[in-house]
Amino acid sequence: MSKLTKQDKIHIFEEWTLEDKRGTYLSKKYGVNIANINYLVSLIKMHGLSILDKPYAHYSKEFKECF
Repeated sequence: MSKLTKQDKIHIFEEWTLEDKRGTYLSKKYGVNIANINYLVSLIKMHGLSILDKPYAHYSKEFKECF
């Protein structure tokens, strides 16, 4: 999967909702799996665009071994 910028994710959501584009078209356009497109759209529908402001959390091996 290619990395998507926040702006790309917003464009995907806008194309999905406003322009009625669907997974196959968007996956080819952005080079992303259809399942990832569907997941992104459902997350934004559920939590709003503010979900895109949360950074990816990276946990070290040592931290993971503690739990």
